[in-house]
Amino acid sequence: MNAWLKRWLFTTYHKDVGILYFVTSLYFGFIGAILAMLMRGQLAVPGNGLLTDLAYNQAVTMHGLIMILWFLSPLGIAFANYFVPLQIGAKDLAFPRLNALSYWMYLFGGLLAALGFFLPGGNANGGWTTYAPLADPAYSPGPGVTVAFLGLALLITSVTLGSVNFIVMILYMRAPGMTMRKMPIFSWFIFFTMIQMLFAFPTLLAGLIMLSADRLLGTLYFASTSGGAILWDNLFWFFGHPEVYIVLMPGFGAIGEILPALAGRALAGKNIIIAATAGAVVPLSFLVWQHHMFITGIPVINQQFYSVTTLLISLPFDVITISFIRTLAGGQIRMTTPLLFAVGAIILFIIGGITGVFLASPVLDVVFRGTFFVVAHFHYVMVGAAIFSLLGAIYYWLPKMTSHLYSERLGKLHFIISFIGFNLLYFPMFFLYEMPRRIATYSIDAGWSTLNLIASVGGVIFAVAQFLLIANLVIGVRGRIVSPPNPWRSLAPEWGGMPSIQALDAPGMPTNGNGSSEHHEQHLSSRPIALTIGVTLAMLGFSLLELGVGWPVIFVGLVVIAWSLYGWARDDLWSRFHVPEEEGRELWPFSKIPKIKLGMWTFLAGEVILFSGVLGSYLFIRADIPRWPSPGTIHSIPIGLTNTMVLLTSSLSVVLAIQAIRAGNQKRLLMWLTTTFLLGALFLGIKASEWADLFSKGFWFNSGLPGSTYFVTTGIHGLHVTAGLILLAYLIKRTMNGGFSKENNDTVEYFGLYWHFVDIIWVFLFPLFYLL
Repeated sequence: MNAWLKRWLFTTYHKDVGILYFVTSLYFGFIGAILAMLMRGQLAVPGNGLLTDLAYNQAVTMHGLIMILWFLSPLGIAFANYFVPLQIGAKDLAFPRLNALSYWMYLFGGLLAALGFFLPGGNANGGWTTYAPLADPAYSPGPGVTVAFLGLALLITSVTLGSVNFIVMILYMRAPGMTMRKMPIFSWFIFFTMIQMLFAFPTLLAGLIMLSADRLLGTLYFASTSGGAILWDNLFWFFGHPEVYIVLMPGFGAIGEILPALAGRALAGKNIIIAATAGAVVPLSFLVWQHHMFITGIPVINQQFYSVTTLLISLPFDVITISFIRTLAGGQIRMTTPLLFAVGAIILFIIGGITGVFLASPVLDVVFRGTFFVVAHFHYVMVGAAIFSLLGAIYYWLPKMTSHLYSERLGKLHFIISFIGFNLLYFPMFFLYEMPRRIATYSIDAGWSTLNLIASVGGVIFAVAQFLLIANLVIGVRGRIVSPPNPWRSLAPEWGGMPSIQALDAPGMPTNGNGSSEHHEQHLSSRPIALTIGVTLAMLGFSLLELGVGWPVIFVGLVVIAWSLYGWARDDLWSRFHVPEEEGRELWPFSKIPKIKLGMWTFLAGEVILFSGVLGSYLFIRADIPRWPSPGTIHSIPIGLTNTMVLLTSSLSVVLAIQAIRAGNQKRLLMWLTTTFLLGALFLGIKASEWADLFSKGFWFNSGLPGSTYFVTTGIHGLHVTAGLILLAYLIKRTMNGGFSKENNDTVEYFGLYWHFVDIIWVFLFPLFYLL
């Protein structure tokens, strides 16, 4: 294989992965921009026929999903991949292969979502929030919609793995002297972003699993009145409102780097910014979601509570904004392109924040909800603040990434035209507060023509301005003007401004004379992309089942998955992949917890949120249905109790396995691991027999909500048990190869944490489904 192609397909190096995220996010941003131009073209004049109603709804839906989830957030993650390890002195991310896997799942998830446009029925068309029941098969039939939702689920898996990776790296892999207090503000904001991702995205994943089950298995989560729109609202917005800050924080972190460098002074109030974000923004972001639901009939006490929390969360952003302004006020400002975009982002965020306060009032929300006033507010925050700050980050870090300077003159022109175009595009929408935002056309008598035409012209100007960015990227990559080592005279570690904290590259990857890095075989792995291709094929196959061609695709996907996992395990057994060693790290506050163990605990925290979403949905439905099948009438209590004892016994055998290897007894380790495997397999066998018996009695996925909730919830748990058995097979093989000893046995303990978690989940499922 060509060396260049092999590098970019198989790399696990954080800089390369960051560049992949960067290029791919711009690609998806281009797709999202095309959809936006189609929407603005349709609304430019009344009675336009450029798009049909269905096509317009598809454009609205996929524009929102692509821009937020495949463009804005990943663009921030691109800089996080490239620069956070440099800022904290880490050699790479905590788990390099998982980092590559996160990228490929992100890319292929986006390709799956875009594929929906070319399948029968077209793509998702229920709005970017995919509201139920509009996203159910009754209103959105066809495999295109299903494949888009499964692509979104693949993206969420990517985000979860990535958040675990970054959290562990920041907590465990900081260079000597890089204490948490000394950590740069960008790395702090990425840390906060990852915490929010870890706890927000699994809730949406739970909702998507249930929505996909509705579409593929005929379950009734969102087709019923007891679940339906309100259940989806709660699941989506519990994710959706933290996502606002997930999108904002990387850009704000970049502003926190740009302003001190170009104002020639330290960031004002850095510790206050960190405290306000950690103490208010992160926790409150999970306590405001129902302000999106004021008009759904939630109780008045809920409206009052979420109105107050919405106002409260604006206060820490006041602190952050004032700190940014104070930094500029006391410095010697150099009016360069990065600074222009940073200041522009602050101005646009202030406008978006002020207009957002109106929506905190339940009374005013009734007036503005579902109108273009909300569209304007949303885009001033999500597009204005986020995109302008990230554009500033591009110009700020481009010399570091390419070793060449861009055209400052072209950059300033890019800012001026973008700023004018953006405000022409969105500011008129504040005055369209009587125009519903989900209509494909309007009559000339409505009085909205002039404002819509101005907005559409602004959209064209804003879009055309981005070609200046592309030109500057080409100049920055291929230009002839070599950048100084620190063109901004920054004191940040990645620019060499903290000599005691060295920015490190991975061992075996020295920088050669032309600024590129040498890539060695031990840093390359084909497993992440191969595994992602397998999962993508399986998901595509499930989407195509209704066309009668799905099973062969599913089969091929499962074969590729099995082959990839087998290869991944063999790489570990024979130490074919080298993970950079980290010694002498700043480990507080987890100095006594090994890296992989910290990773497992972090991953399980996300798993808790996933199961909380699934079980919370079950309890939400149960609370709304007064009559539920009595215990013992459908599910056999003796069978459920037997399976409970089997699974709990397997937890005991795991404990005995850990004790055996800690005593250096490999034979007993093998015996207890094998016992655990057999007990887990027995649990699945009993569960499969129980399912078959229920099917024979006519109790199916579509047998009302009792059937839907039971099969989906126990099915998710069963998949987790299956994953545990795959891990057990690896541990058994490694034990047979003599891979564990009295001194080297941590992996067995880490597996035990996962297995105990799976067993604890069943301790909740058994009484909920069998006894209550």
